[in-house]
Amino acid sequence: MSRIEAKMIQKELEAGKMRPVYWIFGPERMKSRELVRRIQKAVFKEETPNDFNFEKHDGSDAEISTILDAAQGFSLMGGTKLILVRNAEELKQQEMLVEYFESIESHAPVDGSELSNVIVFISKNFDARKKATKKIQELVATISCDEVSEQDREPWIGYLAKRRGLALKNDELTILRGLDPWNLEIVDQELSKLELVADEEELRKQVLLSGVDAFARDDFIDALFCRDQKRAMKWMYLFCEEIEVQLPILGLVSWNLRHLKLILLEEKTKSRSGEKRNPYLQKNLDRWKRNWTFDTIQEFEHGLFEIDFSLKNTRLMGKGLWTSLL
Repeated sequence: MSRIEAKMIQKELEAGKMRPVYWIFGPERMKSRELVRRIQKAVFKEETPNDFNFEKHDGSDAEISTILDAAQGFSLMGGTKLILVRNAEELKQQEMLVEYFESIESHAPVDGSELSNVIVFISKNFDARKKATKKIQELVATISCDEVSEQDREPWIGYLAKRRGLALKNDELTILRGLDPWNLEIVDQELSKLELVADEEELRKQVLLSGVDAFARDDFIDALFCRDQKRAMKWMYLFCEEIEVQLPILGLVSWNLRHLKLILLEEKTKSRSGEKRNPYLQKNLDRWKRNWTFDTIQEFEHGLFEIDFSLKNTRLMGKGLWTSLL
């Protein structure tokens, strides 16, 4: 059995067909997660998985015998049991897996109700030159989740944006298509920022047009609100020489500060804002709030005002003011 395209597996799942074993590998982790999600949905349909019909193992510390016992057992609640094995490339004694795979009567897709177990292996890579893995590829469905090619980036961006209910402008699509480094997780994270700011036009531009690598920008903002001076200093030097880069980042810092100030006020007054927060933002605010008081926020706001005034009125670079702020 040669490698199978993810699209073919998806079509089988949509038709209610499943295979007893899947081996998913490759660098695009979001593709892997999406495929696992679809397999899980096909196995459980509308039911909620539980300890009796869903097992998770990690190949870095699991014994192969434990996984084989699970694969050869049955769900105590009836129906199909799903076994998920992450970091499968680290499993020892993979020859024992080969023996188990050879014992399975058929690896062809069948109606899901005919299978007592479905086992999914997820690995970072798949070296088909090794004897055991070469045999595994011959026996079971191996699905490669490769990096997205440049010509396929736009359809993937459109799919991820649609999933979040976002309508992208042409210039936003161009920026997302040209991100470097580029993978689906980075793109989805950028889309989550656009979802956060919703229709605030200026902030949409600032989210994508910061002129700094997305990871560096986000880590700088996180370091600021964690009050991690050393980490923030490391990234500050990437942008403090260009006014056009500093202003969007300043806008994003101010926007996050506004939400942080609001959540501290809610806790103090034991009230709750009617504003719906994105889970990504809420998670950050919960981490950041322990580092701040209203007094320190006021000092920080004053420092941001000085930087904003300097950049817009004196056209000075603001390097000294950023250093003082940190």
